[in-house]
Formats: sequence, structure tokens, C-alpha cells
Amino acid sequence: MNEDRNGRIAITIILILFVGVSLAYSVVNPLHEATDELRHYRFVRYVATEHALPVQGALSCRTQAHHPPLYYAAAALLTGWIDTGRPVCYEPPQNPFWAYRYWDVGTDNKNQYLHGADEAWPWHGEALAAHLARALNVLIGAGVVWLTWAIARAIWQERPYLAVGAAAFVAFNPMFNFMAGAINNDIIAALGGAAVTLGCVRLLRDERGLSWRWGIILGALFGMALLSKFNLAAIALTIEVAVTWVAWRKKQWRQWWQANIAIAVTTLLVAGWWFVRNQILYGEPTGVERLTELWGVRDPADSWGVAIFELPYVWTSLWGRFGYGQVPLPQAIYDGLWWFALFATAGLALPLLRRRPDLREAGFPLALLALNVALFFGVIFNYLLISPAGPMGRFFFPALPSLAILLFFGLSQWGELIVNGEWLIVNDERPLATRHLPLAVLVNGGMLALTLVALFGYLGPAYARPSSFTDAELPNVVDAQFDSFVTLRGYDVAETAVTPGGYIDLNLYWEVKATPPGNYLLFVHLEDGVGMVAQRDTHPGLGNFPSSLWQPGDRFVESIRLYLPETAYALEMATLSVGLYAPVEGYRLGITAVGGTGLGDALTLTQIAIQSNAGEYPNPQNYNFNDQVRLVGYAYDKRVLAAGEPLTLRLYWQALVDNPMGYEVEVGLRRSPGEDWDAVSSMRQELPTAEWRAGEVMVTEYVLETAVPPDNYLIHVALIDTSTQTAQNILAEDGHWIDDHLLLAIIRIEP
Repeated sequence: MNEDRNGRIAITIILILFVGVSLAYSVVNPLHEATDELRHYRFVRYVATEHALPVQGALSCRTQAHHPPLYYAAAALLTGWIDTGRPVCYEPPQNPFWAYRYWDVGTDNKNQYLHGADEAWPWHGEALAAHLARALNVLIGAGVVWLTWAIARAIWQERPYLAVGAAAFVAFNPMFNFMAGAINNDIIAALGGAAVTLGCVRLLRDERGLSWRWGIILGALFGMALLSKFNLAAIALTIEVAVTWVAWRKKQWRQWWQANIAIAVTTLLVAGWWFVRNQILYGEPTGVERLTELWGVRDPADSWGVAIFELPYVWTSLWGRFGYGQVPLPQAIYDGLWWFALFATAGLALPLLRRRPDLREAGFPLALLALNVALFFGVIFNYLLISPAGPMGRFFFPALPSLAILLFFGLSQWGELIVNGEWLIVNDERPLATRHLPLAVLVNGGMLALTLVALFGYLGPAYARPSSFTDAELPNVVDAQFDSFVTLRGYDVAETAVTPGGYIDLNLYWEVKATPPGNYLLFVHLEDGVGMVAQRDTHPGLGNFPSSLWQPGDRFVESIRLYLPETAYALEMATLSVGLYAPVEGYRLGITAVGGTGLGDALTLTQIAIQSNAGEYPNPQNYNFNDQVRLVGYAYDKRVLAAGEPLTLRLYWQALVDNPMGYEVEVGLRRSPGEDWDAVSSMRQELPTAEWRAGEVMVTEYVLETAVPPDNYLIHVALIDTSTQTAQNILAEDGHWIDDHLLLAIIRIEP
């Protein structure tokens, strides 16, 4: 009894910590930056203002109108009294540079929207409504944590710390904390899945077996789960397996019929109206067909490879990939969690290998949890086959409590093996109630540390305002005034030389003199003697401190990284410059020195040497075209030409297979990546592959006509399959597609 009380105290502490951490995620995460949060929020506001449910496709904006209404109705009741002063379809100002290099761990333009003072504390209007809806989700998430503990307690009544340890994998999962602190229906879906699972486990533990009462309980839980999110329909199999197992063990086949009828009737009474509504509105009970019309669909027959390729993303987004996935954690964390989970899963086999008769009674409840895990893995994989919306680990949340219990139980078995130092335990003198206390403390502490690191080390910095500076910290003082709004006090550039595919880090020290009339954008240019080598455009503060928020006296350090294309031409000196411009009108701010001398509209900072990468061929490259051939280098005979003067391009190809037959190389001039380049100038030439062996390198030469208007041009390269006339995809090292063409360095055509 004493240890049971201590276990209850422990879960209370875990719940308090969960609520505190999830609220911290909610406060740190700006409004609508979480996946689909704006669309979920619109659903809530529509219910609150129209006192009705939205219809798919009926509004001028996108909402999550295809989802069942349980969370949205509850959030609307909580926030309906708030006058936000904005219509349901209000669109926040967007950051056009959002998700720049989204795969990078960092802080560069991770925000989808520009956030203003209207989101600051004390909250009012939309900010208040959104944060109250988020707080409701935090409380629902606390219910999921408690249910995880309750499921494990129902399985192991004499081992309270198994339940305490299992709760940690839900309570301190960074992604669960993040989603609990945002507006969505994935947390209430997790609650529905956990509640149904608890009902099934308690049925298995009921000595009286089946009855119509259990049918009503499970039907009510299933109906509420269906009103949370439709993917919980899969958990019907878990219910039926539990009911059938009890009927088989206790020979209660008459009660089996009674229970199933009660489940069906109760489910229809609770959730049937939702499916009738869908039938009336969309002509089928789920509304999925209308959803695919609006949002798109994949053909399952063609998407198996894509679905398998996306599974690693599912794993990472189950544990912590914030926003729309553009705020990841370091890969080492995902890899560590993967091996940790494999180790814990292997521990599930130890009770059988070690002949633990006292654990046999937990066998079927654990098998039921494993079924839940398999079911919702199947749900995610099916979603990958049919939906282009992308892989999301949050779709697994209804089975997260089941996975958490299985993982901690597997760990506990390794723990017992290590503590006792014997493979076969005949007598363990430790009390059952205290046996797993140290491991529970260790796991809770470790998971809490992980979620705090994710919050303060990665999520918070991704949306933070840039740091300030003092005069003593100023390097390379320039005091260049940009119009009357802001002065560049100083700068530093980390590199003096860079190679193609590399980057330049620079810090710009700004001091605001006056609030601009709107938002100005920052540009960083690296130009050689021919044209632009690399450029960056961004709102100041890497998206987090747009100029409309500037106040006189503000000081901030803009730390920006400029990447060079891997195709950049080497052995040239290039000029690094910066400036500010108006995004709509396009004009640049004028720059003046301290004495009033004009400095133009782009401030030159320094010269950068572009050096060649190491390699046997000129301008070494590593572009794999469909595992057939690889481009390993290229060269121009000149980069500045008179109009009509021919350009000679040499490409260095390496065979990846023997005799890769049936390809043409397509090359041409292109003004910009998005234009119809074929209308400018292009040609095709067969790639001679007779007797070409894997590993051999071939040099091909192309003479391009340049009778085109004077301008700067990129050189387009593609590998065309002559039988299908399709451009071959360029493959990254991990196998994903990069593009079906390549753009080489700029050339300039002069009059």
C-alpha cells in the first residue's frame, strides 16, 4: 500500500511537470507555426462564430473540415466569448523565405509567418483564443499521460513503478509536448486510443468476463474515439480481439453476441450522426473522397517506394520535428532513440527466455498493446500510400501509450537481468513493488532532459529575436547609414576563401534609427567578374525580426550563412555585398557614409576567393543521374561571350553501370530556373555508350549557339531517356530525388 501511494505521488508529479513543460512549448511556439494549426484554429473559430460545423470546400480558405468535431467543439465552447476582430479566413502575413534549407538544424527562416506585437503577453483577441485552445489540448494531453499510467497499472497491479516509468515516454516525448501545446486533434485522438486500450485491458482483467455492460462501455469509448479522429476506426480490431479472447477463455459465446451488439448500438448512438451527416453532404459516410478531391491523392500501386522511403521521416517526427518539419533535432538524437527502442523491444523476449512464470498473466495484455502498435503503423503506412501530405509520426499517437508501456517493460527486463547478474532467476528477494523504482527515475529524468533540450536548445532559438550587442563588441566598424532607418555599425566575415558547395558566415551589426513604414528585405550577394555566384534574401533576424517591428535604439546581430552552389565556377575572386530593398516596389535603400558621402545601394564588405574542390576533373561535381551515369566535372572555354559567339561546354561523365544505353544529353541556356528555357537556346546530343564500362570516365563536348539577347544565363544540363523522352532524376546519397536537371555556373552574353 505504501509503494502504491508513492506511485500515485510519482504520477502526480509527472502530470504537473508535463503540464508545465507543454505550456512552455505553447508559449515559445509562435501562433500557427505548428503543423496545420491555422487550419485547425479556423475550424474552432467557425464553430464558435457560426454555431455550426464547416463543410469541406465551402469556405474560401482551407480548414480541417474533414475531421470529426470533438476537440473543435470543446475549444469553441472555451473560446467562443472572445472577439478576435478577425474573420475565420484571416491569413497572417507570410514569410516568403520560410523553410529555407528546411532540413538543417538551426534558426534560419524556420517561421512560416511574420509575428508581431499582437501575439505578445498579455494576450488578447486572437492570441488569447489560440492560447486557450492550446491550454485545453495540454489538459487533454495530461489525460493521455494518466491513461498510459492507468493501463500499465491495470496490467501490473503489484508493480506500480512499471506504470510510472512507462508514462515518461508519453509525458516527456518532445513531439507530444509540442503538439499538446498547439491546436490540433492528434492529442484528443491519442486520448481516444488510450481510453479504448484501457477499457480492453480492464476487460481482460475482469474475472466475471463479458456482459452487455462491457459492450456499452467499449461502444461509448469507441464512439468518442471516432468523434476525435477518423483514423481511430482501426482500433475496432483491438476491441474485437479483446472481446473474443475473453469469450474464448471463459466460454461466454452468448455474452459475446450481447457485447458486440451493445458495442455496435452504443457506437452508433454516440458517433453515428457524424457518418450520416457525411453521407448527406458528400455521398459517402467518411468524407474521405471529398478530402482527396480537395487535397490530392496518391495511387497506392505507384507509391510503395515513396512510402518506404518516407518511413525514417515518420520516426523522426514521432519524437521531435517541429513546425511543418523544418525545425528538426540533430540526427544523432533520432539515431540514439532508434537504437534505444530496439534495445528495449529486444527486452520483451527476455521473460520467455528466462522462464518467468509470474509474468505469464501479462502476456495477452502485452500482445494486445503490440497489436495496437502494429495497427497504427499500418494506418500510417496506408496514409503514405494514398496521401501526398507527407509522413507524420503524430498519426501514431493513438498507439503511443501502448508503445511506451512495451518499451519500458522491455527495459525493465534488461534491468532485472543486469541487477541480478543471472540469466535464470529462480528467486528474486526484492519486493515486487519497489523492483523498478531506480529505472523509472532514470527514464523519467532522461526523457525530461530530452524534451527540455528540444525546447530550449532547438525550438526556442528557431523563433527567437536576434541577440543585441555593445560598442565594445563591434568588429570592422563601418557606420553605413541605410536611408534614415538603420545603420550598419560593423560586420565580420569568417571566411576569406570558399569552395563550391561550401558557405560563408557573416555577422551584421545593425542599429535602428527610426521605424520603417513597412518591411524591408535584406540581400547578401556574392558576385564574380561574370555575375551572381550566390545570393540570399531574407527578412531581418532570419525571419524573426522584420523591420516593421523595429524601434529606435534597437540593436541586433544578423548572423547569416551564404551557401555557394556546388556548380559554382572555381578560381575566381568574388565581391561580397549587402543591402536592403522594398519587396513590392523593388527599390533599394540608399547608403551613405558618416560624412554623407553616397555609397550606392549595395555596400561592399570584402573579397572572397572561390577555390576549386579537390578532384581530377575541372570544377569537380558528384551528380548521380538515376544510378546510370555520374557527372564528375565540367568546363567552359569562356564565360563572357559576344552575342552569336559559340560557347564550348565540356562535360565529364562516369559510368555507374556497364554500357548504360539509350540516353541523350540535353544542354541549353537558361535565364532563370523557372523560365521556359527551351525557347532561349538548347540542343540534344546522344551520349556515346558503346563498350562503356562502370567506373570509366568519358568527356563529351557541346557547342552552344548564343544568338540571344545580351544577359546573364545559366547552363541547363539534363539526361534524357530516348525511349520514354523523360529526364532522369538526380539522386542524393540517401536515394531521394533532387531534381531532373542541373544548372551550371552563370555565363554572360554581351552586345
